[in-house]
Amino acid sequence: MESVIITPKNESQLSDLKKFIASSHLEAKILSDEEKEDIGLLIMMSEANMNDLVPENEIIKILVQS
Repeated sequence: MESVIITPKNESQLSDLKKFIASSHLEAKILSDEEKEDIGLLIMMSEANMNDLVPENEIIKILVQS
């Protein structure tokens, strides 16, 4: 089944959504900012081309600059 992600603009909208979800007998999960970031990273990782290799000297150059 597909899912819907809704981001309320304020606490009042969040409260209204929670009431609607409860009265409609729907399942819901509230995600923290950290969980949303984790999902974004997971999506990026799944879309990454794992066949591309970065040369070792480029990695060392970046690490030395830090």
